[in-house]
Amino acid sequence: MHHTKFKADIGLAKVIADLVVKGYAPCLPLSEHQPYDLVVVLKNGESIKIQVKFAKLKSNVVVDVKFRTSWADKHGTHTRKYNNGDFEYYAIYCPEKETVLYVPNTKNCPKVIRFEKPSNNQNKKVRWANSYLVIESESSETIRRTPETVKT
Repeated sequence: MHHTKFKADIGLAKVIADLVVKGYAPCLPLSEHQPYDLVVVLKNGESIKIQVKFAKLKSNVVVDVKFRTSWADKHGTHTRKYNNGDFEYYAIYCPEKETVLYVPNTKNCPKVIRFEKPSNNQNKKVRWANSYLVIESESSETIRRTPETVKT
């Protein structure tokens, strides 16, 4: 098995386990050709799409996330950035901390997330891991734009 695919499988399994423990219902799409890895039914019945990432800890204090997808074919290696509309959240699994971070897929999505204080004690614009441990509830504007769930 390819090393990066193995890491992706571990990340997906850890995210699914974390979501179940937190009371969400993760669902796998039928095709791996979607820009997301999971559809998650929230506690209020709404669903969101999640892209899973495996990110190792750097310098023992931060995860540096590559918000892009890459693949190889007979024409070489390709890389593409995700679009804001592809999915609602990234779920980032950090193996060294055994932690899953849920980062909204927005224009100002953090590229670096810290687990510990910086050596220069900077606090401005620092994105702390503790702020990304749960999926934030959606705003009323987002809820209005979300399709109604089917009641059976």
